[in-house]
Amino acid sequence: MDAALTAEQHAIRRTLRDLLARSGGPEAIPAAVRTAEGHDPDLWRRLAEELGLPGLALPEEYGGAGCGATESALVCEEAGRALLPTPLLATSSLAAPLIAALGTPDQRAALLPRIAAGDLTAALVLPGGSLALALGLTGDNLDGAWAGGGRAGGIQAREERGARLLYGEAERVLDGHSAGLLVVAAHTGGYPRSRTQLFLVPGDAPGVVRTRLTALDETRPLARVELRE
Repeated sequence: MDAALTAEQHAIRRTLRDLLARSGGPEAIPAAVRTAEGHDPDLWRRLAEELGLPGLALPEEYGGAGCGATESALVCEEAGRALLPTPLLATSSLAAPLIAALGTPDQRAALLPRIAAGDLTAALVLPGGSLALALGLTGDNLDGAWAGGGRAGGIQAREERGARLLYGEAERVLDGHSAGLLVVAAHTGGYPRSRTQLFLVPGDAPGVVRTRLTALDETRPLARVELRE
């Protein structure tokens, strides 16, 4: 196995490093993190238009570059090196791959091109903060550790008049305060037959209450997301 980077991967790293060096450097970080978005929207648009970073790992049919995990890791590494506050991790590494893998054809066609273009950001809403626990890969649904309703920390989905209503809350959602789209993991079916499903919720939908939290690392803004029916 050859673990060396390819010429194209070196070019991705070099190009991103050069762009970030020209975009203000460390002194621009405090101003960016204190915006309503928690990042510099103009720089995010440049990263999308000039480098295609939001769609780096998305399929080409949706406007992405079709790259793999190595390229995504290089980009995240460079962003971390510069302490760059962007929705890149929440949108491109967490939410978009789930939509690409599990979304319906209509959902993928409607959302992924907007994500690839940098027009739509997304956040993954997981009660309890654990991906494995939220998706039912560990723990016992019957003990209520994850699926507690309302302010206990879980998110439930129930059917009413042919529609699904979500209620509950999640803490420490990365970029949850400003994401245009929320990918919400919620329990359905009650405790004995409970299973996890993912729901696409517009960030500005009625009943969504988002509160930005104080975070130890200001470049990774966190939020509490409440879903009220």
